[in-house]
Amino acid sequence: MYAKKLTINKGVDNVILFEFVNQDQKPVNITGSDLMFRLINLPGDVQLLEKPMVILNSVTGRAKVTLLAAETTELPTEPASYSIDRTSGNLTEAVFVNAQAQARADVDIQDSVLPEFVPSHTVTIPTIYGPEIYLNPVNAGNYPDWALNPPSIGNTTPNPERYTSHVPTVGASQTTFQLTMDHFTGNVKAQAAENYESIWYDVSNINTYLNRTGQDYINVLGYHPLLRLAINSYSGAEIVSMATANATVANGVVTGITVVNSGNGYLAPPKVSIIGFGAGAVAEAEISDGIVSAINVIEGGTGYVPGPANPNQAVQVVISTGAIVDILSR
Repeated sequence: MYAKKLTINKGVDNVILFEFVNQDQKPVNITGSDLMFRLINLPGDVQLLEKPMVILNSVTGRAKVTLLAAETTELPTEPASYSIDRTSGNLTEAVFVNAQAQARADVDIQDSVLPEFVPSHTVTIPTIYGPEIYLNPVNAGNYPDWALNPPSIGNTTPNPERYTSHVPTVGASQTTFQLTMDHFTGNVKAQAAENYESIWYDVSNINTYLNRTGQDYINVLGYHPLLRLAINSYSGAEIVSMATANATVANGVVTGITVVNSGNGYLAPPKVSIIGFGAGAVAEAEISDGIVSAINVIEGGTGYVPGPANPNQAVQVVISTGAIVDILSR
């Protein structure tokens, strides 16, 4: 049999053809033989895979083994060995698969088709009031160290630029951030630094999102010791006044929402959240010339009743520029 080094590509079907010959390079008749292909790690102490071979032509000594894609995904990406044994009647013998008349030969298991799995890492998202901007912030004077300037109390100024947790790249030539957004309006860019005391610098374009819901990806090419994302709400436009609104509730159902303050400076319709002892209410905002012109109730929901903390109010309408609810990196 030939002694060519084999290559197994992970993640695809591998069809490997063999031809059995004698010392004179003449075909060996393998009629009545059962052939078994085995994949063994390089030290020779672990069998990685075993599979029967299929005879294509007994007289000319031709056979094949097919390693299916699903059978290769868990194989280690490393050099290994393979062997073949032949059973005919009561006799089981090793097939010399090496040019030096040995029963084991070389094979490379490669990720050239299916890349090696790299797990994603959760990136911490900085917030002041939680994932939303709520009307009544708690302990708003206790600001984390990522805030450039502490925001004013209430709804009259936008969030400062905020930074995610640091992402060590461990020598990677490309890092990808996956962002999951909920009606988010804002700017996001990647930044890098040489160490934890260095000045951070931009390593990606500014990604602008307007009322974006769903996922997006930011790729950073090249190796950087540390990475992070810089997040700026409102796409950099200063909102002079945040909009406010009140809801009307009848029999536990939100029947309408009235804009109390239209706000100013909106680049996209803001997110409208309906908070209270109930569920299912959905509303959408409309803007005109940067102000909230109307809020339409899409679903009224059910079960909205006044709570013990505020017996005169069944729901609270929160208007925000959305949020980035999840960030992964790999």
